Amino acid sequence: MHLLIVDGHAVAHRAYHSIPPMTNNGQPVNALYGFYSMLLGSIDALKPDYLCVCLDLPGPTFRNVEFMGYRAKRNPTDHDLITQLQILPQTLAESNIPTFSMGGYEADDLIGTLSKKLFKKKFIKKITIITGDKDLMQLVNRKVSLYMPIHGLSESKLFTKKEVIEKLGVSPSQVIDLKALMGDSSDNYPGVSGVGPTTATSLLSQYHSLDNIYKNIKIINPKLAGKLIKDKENAYMSQKLATIVTNIPLNLKLKDLKITLKNITALSELFIKYNFKSLSSRLNKISPQNKVTKVEVQSNQESLF
Repeated sequence: MHLLIVDGHAVAHRAYHSIPPMTNNGQPVNALYGFYSMLLGSIDALKPDYLCVCLDLPGPTFRNVEFMGYRAKRNPTDHDLITQLQILPQTLAESNIPTFSMGGYEADDLIGTLSKKLFKKKFIKKITIITGDKDLMQLVNRKVSLYMPIHGLSESKLFTKKEVIEKLGVSPSQVIDLKALMGDSSDNYPGVSGVGPTTATSLLSQYHSLDNIYKNIKIINPKLAGKLIKDKENAYMSQKLATIVTNIPLNLKLKDLKITLKNITALSELFIKYNFKSLSSRLNKISPQNKVTKVEVQSNQESLF
């Protein structure tokens, strides 16, 4: 069985900046159009059995409590994008697509929780996360992969452990420590001043983890060791901020995530409502027999958590 998890706002953001402005009855809809375009493309390419979308909620998260400067330098979100992000949950509800969100947490944390809990279920053979966010590379393992757009929305690439190593120079399990050393300018947390990608990957290649780097601080080049010692507190704070939470209490049944003809009918009505004619045409080409799997869930598999 194959579960597809969509990083809702990350995909919508990507769509908004990849697709020229378009409106329906004066309402901006390019982010919505792009979101559903990528969703259809992913269903067609990956043929999942189950589907859900994780969403961010307005307001601070525990990371803002840990570090007041978290994401403080991001540019204000365009008004046209905000209006579409506000509509997105409603459109997903109309499409009978399950969503997950929780105050105080990011969509990343919900994705991480779902991935970890479902990893333990033997009948779930594959979990694919649609996202444009490299932070989620820390979740990749033998069951979990990322499906990431690489050229606008027209082309996507599957990231397994091999592709993560090729992209970042570290394994998925080291992504958190890589960000702890380098920091993250987008999320505005510092890491170790003067340590960039080359130095960080070299340290992790030699010492494997942040803890082990500090255990071996006495044998590291004195100039570099000085930087690491000076910013040790920042490094561990950044590590905490970079770590995706995987233990949020959630309650659901796998059968609620099953893709059925009900979703296709609801999506068809949604595309008519927003005048997404090209998406309607693509939807009609998805064969229920081949692309939308109707899975009968055994009674002992219904409860996930």
